Amino acid sequence: MAVQSFPSRLNLKDIEEQVRHMLDRVRRGDAKAFARWYSLDSEARTRHPRKADIQYVIAREHGFKSWQSLKDSCATTPGTQSQSLRQRVSRDPGRMKLI
Repeated sequence: MAVQSFPSRLNLKDIEEQVRHMLDRVRRGDAKAFARWYSLDSEARTRHPRKADIQYVIAREHGFKSWQSLKDSCATTPGTQSQSLRQRVSRDPGRMKLI
Protein backbone atom coordinates (compact mmCIF):
# COMPACT_ATOMS: atom_id res chain seq x y z
CA MET A 1 0.00 0.00 0.00
CA ALA A 2 1.41 3.42 -0.94
CA VAL A 3 1.95 6.08 1.69
CA GLN A 4 0.09 9.37 1.25
CA SER A 5 2.41 12.31 0.79
CA PHE A 6 1.22 15.05 3.13
CA PRO A 7 1.65 18.78 2.78
CA SER A 8 3.01 20.50 5.86
CA ARG A 9 -0.53 21.72 6.55
CA LEU A 10 -3.78 19.99 5.69
CA ASN A 11 -6.17 22.27 3.89
CA LEU A 12 -9.81 21.55 4.73
CA LYS A 13 -10.99 23.07 1.47
CA ASP A 14 -8.82 20.65 -0.52
CA ILE A 15 -9.96 17.70 1.57
CA GLU A 16 -13.62 18.64 1.11
CA GLU A 17 -12.93 18.73 -2.64
CA GLN A 18 -11.58 15.16 -2.35
CA VAL A 19 -14.84 14.17 -0.64
CA ARG A 20 -16.97 15.76 -3.39
CA HIS A 21 -14.87 14.13 -6.10
CA MET A 22 -15.00 10.66 -4.53
CA LEU A 23 -18.73 10.91 -3.78
CA ASP A 24 -19.36 11.79 -7.41
CA ARG A 25 -17.20 8.87 -8.56
CA VAL A 26 -19.00 6.41 -6.25
CA ARG A 27 -22.40 7.64 -7.44
CA ARG A 28 -21.30 7.20 -11.08
CA GLY A 29 -20.33 3.60 -10.34
CA ASP A 30 -16.54 3.97 -10.41
CA ALA A 31 -15.24 0.58 -9.21
CA LYS A 32 -12.06 1.90 -7.56
CA ALA A 33 -13.91 4.60 -5.63
CA PHE A 34 -16.56 2.11 -4.55
CA ALA A 35 -13.86 -0.33 -3.42
CA ARG A 36 -12.33 2.38 -1.22
CA TRP A 37 -15.75 2.98 0.39
CA TYR A 38 -16.58 -0.71 0.70
CA SER A 39 -13.21 -1.49 2.32
CA LEU A 40 -14.29 0.56 5.36
CA ASP A 41 -18.03 -0.13 5.28
CA SER A 42 -19.10 -3.68 4.47
CA GLU A 43 -22.75 -2.59 4.23
CA ALA A 44 -21.97 -0.08 1.48
CA ARG A 45 -23.58 -2.33 -1.15
CA THR A 46 -26.96 -2.08 0.55
CA ARG A 47 -27.44 1.70 0.40
CA HIS A 48 -26.74 4.84 -1.57
CA PRO A 49 -23.56 6.70 -0.60
CA ARG A 50 -23.95 9.68 1.68
CA LYS A 51 -21.53 12.54 2.09
CA ALA A 52 -20.85 11.39 5.67
CA ASP A 53 -19.83 7.93 4.38
CA ILE A 54 -17.23 9.41 2.08
CA GLN A 55 -16.01 11.89 4.70
CA TYR A 56 -15.32 8.93 6.96
CA VAL A 57 -13.38 7.14 4.20
CA ILE A 58 -11.25 10.20 3.46
CA ALA A 59 -10.57 10.77 7.17
CA ARG A 60 -9.49 7.14 7.64
CA GLU A 61 -7.26 7.30 4.58
CA HIS A 62 -5.56 10.36 6.06
CA GLY A 63 -5.00 8.42 9.28
CA PHE A 64 -7.77 9.92 11.42
CA LYS A 65 -10.44 7.99 13.33
CA SER A 66 -13.25 10.30 12.19
CA TRP A 67 -14.11 13.25 9.98
CA GLN A 68 -14.31 15.47 13.06
CA SER A 69 -10.77 14.47 14.08
CA LEU A 70 -9.50 15.40 10.62
CA LYS A 71 -11.31 18.75 10.76
CA ASP A 72 -9.92 19.44 14.22
CA SER A 73 -6.43 18.68 12.96
CA CYS A 74 -6.85 21.17 10.12
CA ALA A 75 -7.57 23.84 12.71
CA THR A 76 -4.38 23.25 14.73
CA THR A 77 -1.21 25.26 14.36
CA PRO A 78 1.00 24.26 11.40
CA GLY A 79 3.92 22.97 13.48
CA THR A 80 1.73 20.85 15.73
CA GLN A 81 -0.17 19.48 12.78
CA SER A 82 2.95 18.53 10.82
CA GLN A 83 4.32 16.70 13.84
CA SER A 84 1.00 14.91 14.34
CA LEU A 85 0.90 13.75 10.70
CA ARG A 86 4.50 12.54 10.81
CA GLN A 87 3.69 10.55 13.95
CA ARG A 88 0.62 8.95 12.32
CA VAL A 89 2.58 7.98 9.21
CA SER A 90 5.46 6.54 11.22
CA ARG A 91 3.09 4.57 13.51
CA ASP A 92 0.98 2.95 10.80
CA PRO A 93 2.10 3.58 7.21
CA GLY A 94 -0.02 0.65 6.03
CA ARG A 95 -3.24 2.60 6.69
CA MET A 96 -2.28 5.42 4.38
CA LYS A 97 -3.36 5.42 0.72
CA LEU A 98 -2.94 7.61 -2.29
CA ILE A 99 -6.14 9.42 -3.05
